[in-house]
Amino acid sequence: MSFIYGAGLENKKAGSSDMQPIDTHSKKTQKTSKFQALRNFTEICEPDLPIVDDIYDIWSLEDLFYESECYDYSNDFDAEISLSDKFGLLSWLCAQVSMSAAGSIMLQEAMNEGWTVSLEDLNGPDFHIDVPDHLIVLDSAGMLLSALGRSEYFRNILLVSFTRALRDVWQEKRHGGFDEIYAPADILMLERVRAADLDVMAVMVAWEIRGEGHGSLWRHLVGSEDGDIAMRFAGYVDRDPSSLDNGQALAASFVQWFRNPERLDLCEHEILNDLDMIMTERQGLKQIFGHEKLTPIKIESLSCLPDRTAYLHHKGREIMGDPLFTGMTSMVNQAHLMQILHDMSVTRVQGVPFRNADLASRIFPSGEFTADIEKLRDL
Repeated sequence: MSFIYGAGLENKKAGSSDMQPIDTHSKKTQKTSKFQALRNFTEICEPDLPIVDDIYDIWSLEDLFYESECYDYSNDFDAEISLSDKFGLLSWLCAQVSMSAAGSIMLQEAMNEGWTVSLEDLNGPDFHIDVPDHLIVLDSAGMLLSALGRSEYFRNILLVSFTRALRDVWQEKRHGGFDEIYAPADILMLERVRAADLDVMAVMVAWEIRGEGHGSLWRHLVGSEDGDIAMRFAGYVDRDPSSLDNGQALAASFVQWFRNPERLDLCEHEILNDLDMIMTERQGLKQIFGHEKLTPIKIESLSCLPDRTAYLHHKGREIMGDPLFTGMTSMVNQAHLMQILHDMSVTRVQGVPFRNADLASRIFPSGEFTADIEKLRDL
C-alpha cells in the first residue's frame, strides 16, 4: 500500500465548506483505540491523567443496563432531566444506546464480554479503552457532575463518545491492533478507515434513536463538527430509503468523512504520534512492524455491521487506489511519515544512525563505542 503525497488537495475547499465550528468539549482525539488499547493504561496516559488503580467508580455494563430498566429514561430523553451521580448518568447512556438496533447489539456483546465503564477527566481524548482490563473510560471534560447531568448538550456529547467506544470495543475483538502485522503506511490506512467507521456508526445509532421518536442526539450531531457526515447520511436516505438497508447511506457518510481535510489531518497526526511511540518502545528489536500485505478484504471487514453485512463491500480496492482515501494533504504529516520510514531503514546505536548494521556492530561492538572500552581497560 503506497500513499500519494499531496493528493486530495482538490478536496480541501469542498471539505472546509462543510466544517462546523469545533467545540473544545467535543473535540476528539481519534487515537484512543488500537495502539493505546494494547498497552496498560498507566503507560499511555499523560502524567496528569487518572490511572486504573486510581479509578474507583467503575461499574459493569450489565449492572448499568439492568439498573436503567428500572427507570423510564426514554420518556425523558428530550425533556429536562437531572442526573447527579456517575452511576445514574452511565445508566442513562446504556438506556439510550439500547434504543438503537445496532447499538443494542454492540452493548449486549460488551456486556457478555464483561466490560466495565467509568467516567473521568481524560484531559484530551473523548474516551479510552483498556483491553486487558475490559474497561471503557469516558471523558467528563472536567465538568461537575451536577452540571454534566443537567445539560442536554453535554449528555449528548457523552452519548456520542459512548457509542464510539462500544464500536471500538466491537472492532478490537475482531481485529485488535495492526502494528504487529502491517507496515506503517498500511497501518495509517487502516487506522483512518477505523476512525471513520467510529463516526459513521455514531451517526447510524443516532438515526435509529431518532426513528424511535427521540431526536435530541440527532440534532446534536447535525450541529456538531461531524454535522457534514450526518447530513450526508440523511440526504442519501431521503433520496433513496433503501440505502438504509443496503449500506449505501453509510458508505456515502464514510466518503464524506475523508472530504474534511482538518478532520483527516488531525487523525493522521495522532496515528503518526502513536507510531513514533511504538518505535521508541521497540527500539533495538529486529522487526518493529509487520510486513503482511494489505488486502481490500481487510479494509471491507472493518465496515462489518452487527447484522453481519459490510457497507464497504466490494469497495476495498477502490479505497486502496483512490487519492481521496490514500492522499495526505498535510505537508507536516507527510514529512512525519517519511521520517518514520527513514528511521526504520537505519540502525541506531547510541543515537548514531547507520544504514549498514554490520558497520554499526564494528564501530559499536556490544552497543558500546570502541574507544570507550579501550579507555576502561587502561584504568
